[in-house]
Amino acid sequence: MNLRDLQRSFVTNLLGAGASPPGASMEGMSVYAHAYHSQLLTCLRDTHAKTREWIGEEAFDKAGKAYISVHRPHSWSLDDYGDGFASYLGEEWPDDPDVGELAWLDWTLRRAFSGPDATPVAMASLTDVHWDDAVLTFAPTLRWRYVRSNVAALWRALDEETSPPMAAPGSVPPALRVWRHGFSTRFASMSAIEAACLDLATMGASFGEVCRDLAARVGEEEAASGAGSMLGDWLREGVVTAVR
Repeated sequence: MNLRDLQRSFVTNLLGAGASPPGASMEGMSVYAHAYHSQLLTCLRDTHAKTREWIGEEAFDKAGKAYISVHRPHSWSLDDYGDGFASYLGEEWPDDPDVGELAWLDWTLRRAFSGPDATPVAMASLTDVHWDDAVLTFAPTLRWRYVRSNVAALWRALDEETSPPMAAPGSVPPALRVWRHGFSTRFASMSAIEAACLDLATMGASFGEVCRDLAARVGEEEAASGAGSMLGDWLREGVVTAVR
C-alpha cells in the first residue's frame, strides 16, 4: 500500500466508513476517531454558545454529532468549521425558527469578530457629496438576513441571563444585520423596508436609486425623512466605510 492509499484508508476509518489501515490497531484508531469527533464538537459548542444554552447540552450535542457525521472540515483552519450548522439546525427544527436563527447569529457574530478590518467613513468628509449619485461602500463584515423569530431579543436575554421576552404576534422585526465596528461586534433589527434598502445599496445602487425605490414603497413624503434617518443610522453605526 502506497502513502496515498494509506492516508485514504486512515481517513475513511476515522470517519467510521472503513476498516483500520494495515498494521494499525483498532484501539489506536478508536483514540484518533474519538479525538477527531470530540474536537469538531468542541468547535461547534464554542462558536454556537448561545444556541447550546437555548436548546440544552443534550439536544445540542446530539445535533452536533449528527452534523459532524455528514459534514467534514473543508478548510485548513477549524475556525471555518460549522458554517453550515445554522442551516442544518433550521432544517432539523422547522417549527422552531429561533433555533436556526440563533445559530446563524452566533456564527455570524463570531465571523464578524475575526473578519477584515475597515475604517468607518468620517462624517466630516461628507459635506460635498452629491447624494443622488452617491454609492455607499459597506463594512466587509456586514451580513444580514430575514428572520421569523425574535432572535435579537432572545440573544440579548441569554447574554444578560434574563428571561427571554414574549413576542406579540406581528411585533417581531423581520430582518437582522450583523457587523463589526472597531473591536466590537454588533447586531441590530431592521424593518422589511430597511432590509430592502440595504439590499439595494449593498448591490451597488446609488443612494438616489435607493430613495426612489423607497418612495415607491412608502410614498415620497415618508421616504424623504425615512431615507435620511436610515442613512444616519448606518453612518453612526460604522456600517458605511466609503461614499463615492
